[in-house]
Amino acid sequence: MTKMMNMIILILTIMLSIAFFTLMERKLISYMQNRKGPNKVTMMGMLQPISDAIKLMSKELNLNMKSNFTMYMISPLMNIMCSMIMWMSFPFMFNFSFMKMSLLFLISCSSFNTITIMIMSWSSNSNYAFIGMMRTIAQLISYEINFMMIIIVMINLNEEININMMTKMQKYLPTLIFLPTLFTMWMLTILAETNRTPFDFSEGESELISGFNIEFSSNMFMLLFLAEYASILIMSFLTTNLFINFSPHTIPFMTTYLMMTSMFIWTRSTYPRFRYDKLMKLNWTQMLPSTMFTLFLLIMIKLYYTKKYHKN
Repeated sequence: MTKMMNMIILILTIMLSIAFFTLMERKLISYMQNRKGPNKVTMMGMLQPISDAIKLMSKELNLNMKSNFTMYMISPLMNIMCSMIMWMSFPFMFNFSFMKMSLLFLISCSSFNTITIMIMSWSSNSNYAFIGMMRTIAQLISYEINFMMIIIVMINLNEEININMMTKMQKYLPTLIFLPTLFTMWMLTILAETNRTPFDFSEGESELISGFNIEFSSNMFMLLFLAEYASILIMSFLTTNLFINFSPHTIPFMTTYLMMTSMFIWTRSTYPRFRYDKLMKLNWTQMLPSTMFTLFLLIMIKLYYTKKYHKN
């Protein structure tokens, strides 16, 4: 019963976080564009996300007659469930499941997210959704390799596969200071993984109308919207745990986490969309070789000092 209550509390707090993150995004983008943003619904527009959620839920659910109905209805649920389950790998004060291999669990869930997008696009039977799916899968698979390689570097560096223990291993020297280039590549990778500007090719409103989610409306669209923003919060939380040595549930940790989430908003309001061929070239010819070289160098240094230690 306690574990169930913990799970419900976690889901509710994530939903509230997503709601107020969308408000923060709209406010920051509006001030960057020299305008006010949401300010009509209650004081300073604080309940704007709630009214948006009610508006989405009250809209008509249009079903595509040519769609594969069962998978069409289930796929958004699979997507949001995958995003919610990923939160279980992080250390919380009311932790209900302390995972020894939390990073491995997180990688598995993030890989499954790509499959849910493929199912969504295939089941909706739309040409726009199909093009969006092809772009998304090529992008996510390409950058997922780099995503996993960076995590392997982190595992080799800290000799831990648990997120909580990784934070403790960085007590005296954060990875951000030790490997700043790796951190830069990580930030670009998570932008591509979450399909955010300047790598938002899965949606690409000017080209594909809305991309893989074009045939979804009402509650199903809301679930996809929640899953997208949940993945942003997950990646920000993971970045703070992997690269910064602050203990969870402290003010410095929360401040850094807020800065990471703000970075997604800042890039969206600053940079235009990248060109697709340059996106792929950036990963395969520059970022992935750099990550592999970092891993190779780290292994060589560890082997050298291990031999030196045994000789002594």
